[in-house]
Amino acid sequence: MAKVVVSAASAVTDADLPTAKMGSRFGRMDLLSQLALLSVESLGLHFQALDRSRIGVCMSVSAGSLATDIDYWKGRKDVGGPSPTLFAYTLPSSAIGEIAIRYRLTGPNLCFVGTDAMLLAEARDLIDRNEVDGCLCVVCNAITPAVSELLHVPARALARAAFLSRGTNGFPLEENHRDIESLCALVCAGNFARNSTR
Repeated sequence: MAKVVVSAASAVTDADLPTAKMGSRFGRMDLLSQLALLSVESLGLHFQALDRSRIGVCMSVSAGSLATDIDYWKGRKDVGGPSPTLFAYTLPSSAIGEIAIRYRLTGPNLCFVGTDAMLLAEARDLIDRNEVDGCLCVVCNAITPAVSELLHVPARALARAAFLSRGTNGFPLEENHRDIESLCALVCAGNFARNSTR
């Protein structure tokens, strides 16, 4: 049986958003969805060559949709009330929906709120149980100044993505690889012997 490998990885921040060429719909999305979508786009994968019903998505969001929830709550004072468009993004899993729509992925998906400690393990498990052929792993931190003030944590807006699949081309995912931040750094830096797409 072939090992699970990371065939592509990426990291983006809010500084990458203004130059993103993602269409008009992208500008109407909340920060969390924009970061998640751009991190997946940055992988450079060709989804049309894959069975999209066999691609899973596992995502972890550190503060859930709190940034959007705060914006929505503040909108109650606006004429006409809060934006109905913004309401759709008051769920942490809405970014998974945007990814699924853009790439027409219909495989299983999971959304974790808090740490990404289980993200890689869950993705590997989906592959090992043969529920999927590959899995997108996405970690998003959308900590706006308003969220920073509320939670007393530093403001930061970034996302990391990795694509896991069975094979030999890519960075071998080992049992001790549990941190997607360091895993993406290794893959993006090319610190492995096998070929990879990123």
